[in-house]
Amino acid sequence: MIKVVGREVREIPNAGRKEIREIAKDNDLSPERYIALLNGKPVTWERYVSEDENLSFVEVFSGG
Repeated sequence: MIKVVGREVREIPNAGRKEIREIAKDNDLSPERYIALLNGKPVTWERYVSEDENLSFVEVFSGG
């Protein structure tokens, strides 16, 4: 399962083994705005995701 969490919350179907960068690009998610978590741990966007893994894109918020 792939989740996007931030200003919007949505789920994306996992379409098999893909690179995180490719999944993000297909869903208009920028590495400047989101952190990728694979099975709850931060990972680089070059990592591949299998169908049985859980990927989340968490939007980065900042403030002062």
